[in-house]
Amino acid sequence: MVHLLAVWLPLLLRLAQANPVVVPLTRRPGLVPKEQRRLSQTDEARLFGNLHALGSYHVDMLVGTPGQMQSVIVDTGSTMTAFPCTECGTKCGTHIDPPFDPQRSSTFRWVQCSESNCRQCSADGSTCGYSVRYVEGSSISGKFFEDVLHLGHAVRANSRHSVWLGCHTEETNLFLRQDPSGIMGLGDADWDVLTALMGGPLERRVVALCLSNDGGAMAFGGYNESWTPLEAPLQSVPYGLHYSVSVTGAALRTPGGQSVELATLAGRYAMDSGTTFTYFSNSQALALRSAVASACGAGACGSATRASSSCWRATEADLDRFPQLHIAMGQATYIWQARGYLSSEHPGLWCYTFRGDPPLTLGASFMRHHLVVFDRDAGMLHFAPSPCPSVASRNDSVPLHLAQRTWTAATTIGPSPAPITTTAEVASVSASRGQPLAVSLALASLVACMPLC
Repeated sequence: MVHLLAVWLPLLLRLAQANPVVVPLTRRPGLVPKEQRRLSQTDEARLFGNLHALGSYHVDMLVGTPGQMQSVIVDTGSTMTAFPCTECGTKCGTHIDPPFDPQRSSTFRWVQCSESNCRQCSADGSTCGYSVRYVEGSSISGKFFEDVLHLGHAVRANSRHSVWLGCHTEETNLFLRQDPSGIMGLGDADWDVLTALMGGPLERRVVALCLSNDGGAMAFGGYNESWTPLEAPLQSVPYGLHYSVSVTGAALRTPGGQSVELATLAGRYAMDSGTTFTYFSNSQALALRSAVASACGAGACGSATRASSSCWRATEADLDRFPQLHIAMGQATYIWQARGYLSSEHPGLWCYTFRGDPPLTLGASFMRHHLVVFDRDAGMLHFAPSPCPSVASRNDSVPLHLAQRTWTAATTIGPSPAPITTTAEVASVSASRGQPLAVSLALASLVACMPLC
């Protein structure tokens, strides 16, 4: 299973520094008169996956007419949506779903080299292609096509709209062994699935994710509070390149009221759903582990005992006595509870879900048990704790209420950030982590970066 990694070097970014604000929940009015084409406020779907068994979270989508199911990892750290096609044959791995078959779709068409967004022709000389290589040796290549996409299963009342997608004709190494068929890049880009849907059924460029221990919920265009109820007021903070946010301070707080300041955790972090764990610098991770161990000394965390430098032997009840990490992002505060920074690998064994290995990244482990809204229209990240729905398999039934949409208000932010340096440098940092099956589409040393990259 691929543990996708983040795509940025925070020290190389020059990012906007607008102050974060708390945004009230308000219903956004429709953008067009009633007699015109009706816009769907949100498209919703269930998420599947977890940290330790799969290492990622993925969503189902139907592609083509009739729809063919494809499972794709939700990755806010990259921008291309792609998966294997039938012509890949033995050059692609065996995944959850069969390869997409272009001949079975009546709405399929290849994207031609002559089209304005195409930057490189494929080997056949007529279709638009892509080729991505990674420092550790993995690669994907293929051709772009256009077809209709439907988020989730057919039973959902989601919209169908034509988008550009990648059709793998070859996967190597780590890509061969991942469980989901492909990847859905949700990074902030000029051309991706979300931007394409803005040309059709969606009013707003908004992605909402709510990750639980098993599965969760996802929405385009907004979010549904009846499905992902909030346990605290929604807070907001402006983001920079690669959904990066500024952490201005942190404190570890015990249930008894003691507080230990961890100013060393300050820095710029990318919020990346495609990264399994959360990454600090080595000194930051050591400081956090030490502070937790100190807070749990003398039986303060119940029967919990250290199993190793990175794991605890503890019960579910013990976790309620572990300290919480309060992370300041300007005026906003993100509370990372023990069930977020620890995860159960085996019954009674809880291990840290953060590592000391930059670049600084707030991964899926950080996002769990929160509604996190990536609001591109406002240039903001909105978040609040939420009992995200648990979905273990496609057979699980989770009610998705289509009423009660809530929206965040738009807020202007500062100037656009400076671009990152070469993708080869980013890929070198990522590969050095040595994570099993650790790659990201946008962490690559690109041979060619195509329209959706």
